[in-house]
Amino acid sequence: MNDFPPIWYVYCFDEIEERESYNRLKISISSVPESFKINLISWHSNVEKKLKLDFPNRTIFVLPVIKKAFSKSFYINIICEYEDNKNNSYIYLSDIDLFFHPEYFYWLKFIMDQLLYLESDIRIITNNYNIRAIPRVKFFPDKLYGKLNFYFPRLFDWSLPTNINQILSRKLSKAGFAHGCGLIPINSLKLIGGYNSELIGYGPEDDLFNQRIKFYSRIYYHKGTFRSSTFHLPHPSLNQQNRFKNLNYWQNSLNDINLNGVYSDLIKR
Repeated sequence: MNDFPPIWYVYCFDEIEERESYNRLKISISSVPESFKINLISWHSNVEKKLKLDFPNRTIFVLPVIKKAFSKSFYINIICEYEDNKNNSYIYLSDIDLFFHPEYFYWLKFIMDQLLYLESDIRIITNNYNIRAIPRVKFFPDKLYGKLNFYFPRLFDWSLPTNINQILSRKLSKAGFAHGCGLIPINSLKLIGGYNSELIGYGPEDDLFNQRIKFYSRIYYHKGTFRSSTFHLPHPSLNQQNRFKNLNYWQNSLNDINLNGVYSDLIKR
């Protein structure tokens, strides 16, 4: 589908996390139909070579960047500036951990067309299911899953499903929205000054972005069914740097939005 916006991943990890992260990236890319454009922004100099070996029949573009204190927002802004310079009006942003149902992108394109995405900006966010890791203990209480996998990851088998049948045979979380992924209109993003790149490390930059962009773009949350959903691959909790600092920043920003309207300041690094 040549007219679908480019699909972008932010692939920047510490060395200790990079190997397992690449395995999840491979599974994610394998779930995207070959006719769709795949792009990465990455500070890993070897990732392009590895992708050519693993996907010899696909053209995957890698935009190289210098390693620095990680801010996902900072790299998303670079991606959007790059695509804006190519006169593209949208990108599709994906986590490296997302598996796409085989019909997902065709349903999404149908929704985009129905909502006249070329006539005015729209941000589309779709349904997501988290795939649960497999407990190593019998009679595991489901209600404790979140806390136990965070604090005691060794109690779980973190093996990755690689196809939709394996995914649907696993335990899934209740459906929720993939706030950090989906269709992003570049013009509206420019009007709010981009993502908040002052957020370093763990951050709610996705929800904050969605709250800010609603002043300049339509936003559509699509529930749908499995066929128009993504599935988040399981992995132990990664870098939690600045977790509480960033959560406070997020809450203060939301309060400011509620009090004053649009919140669009940006500190560029």
